[in-house]
Amino acid sequence: MVTLKCIAELKKPTHVGFGTGRQVRDLRRKPFIPSIVLTTQIATLSLRLAKSVNRPAPSVKVSDGFLMGKEKMVKVRGQEFFQGQIAFQVQVPEENLDIVLGALKLLQNFGIGANTSMGFGYCSIKVVGTSIGKPEEVINRFNPKATELIGDGEFSLPSPFVRLAQQIFNKLRMNWSSWFKAMETGAIERIVYLAGETEIKNPFVYRGWLRSKLLEFWGIEHEDRITVCPPKTNPCKVCKLMGRMSEKSRVIVRTFERKGVGASVWLIADNPTEDELEAIKKVAGVRVVRVEKISDYLPSDTALSPASVPKTRKEAATDLKF
Repeated sequence: MVTLKCIAELKKPTHVGFGTGRQVRDLRRKPFIPSIVLTTQIATLSLRLAKSVNRPAPSVKVSDGFLMGKEKMVKVRGQEFFQGQIAFQVQVPEENLDIVLGALKLLQNFGIGANTSMGFGYCSIKVVGTSIGKPEEVINRFNPKATELIGDGEFSLPSPFVRLAQQIFNKLRMNWSSWFKAMETGAIERIVYLAGETEIKNPFVYRGWLRSKLLEFWGIEHEDRITVCPPKTNPCKVCKLMGRMSEKSRVIVRTFERKGVGASVWLIADNPTEDELEAIKKVAGVRVVRVEKISDYLPSDTALSPASVPKTRKEAATDLKF
């Protein structure tokens, strides 16, 4: 087994509140990301990468993600979001290490937490340490030696009450089923990055605008003038691409405000068809700036040998860098 000691630096705020609107916190009143969230996202992306090269899905265990140092709290539509650095550990069998490293690389742009289709949770992940040995249980907290992981950063272990609450989260599997079903679990064929300019600064508003333009472009009309197909019905072309309730969007919208008027917009399209890609380009006035395929995440379909496991911060950062 290989244990990866990871640090995620949040470029865009993230939120994990299990439907409460309030970010989960420990008794220090510091936000953290429960293991169930990180496990779901990393395991799902690992599954997709494994499918792409006809390999078994790896068994992944992930710790909670704990805040290092200070956080920046913001409120978005009544929900608490935070930005900062999160430390967590991932345990994976050696033969599946390349797949999980690829999943971590993919997670950077796909985003951690909720509202990722609006660009939230965008981050930079570094593997700052590894260990190889007998399988050990990955617990939902770090032991005191984990302070070595974060150098000069501030770190405190969560209280037993917080760990008990986390066990309840895991037993109830809150949001697990719906989150997993909402995630795209097909093999990765290509991920297309598009960029352009817009007068719309708010990603929520931009997504609504893009959906309406695609409906107009394809001549699709829903009953009762709604813009999204109801659940448990066959989705239209737009809802297959932009998502709907219980089905995650295959397009991530990330806006960056400019000084003065307007914003730059980046779109990340997950496995778009040629028809979908052309429609996005025409209605949004964006251009393709990068196309990634499975080879960008898995250079080969063979597992990494222990000798190729990153041992230094520099080596690990290179592995996950785009």
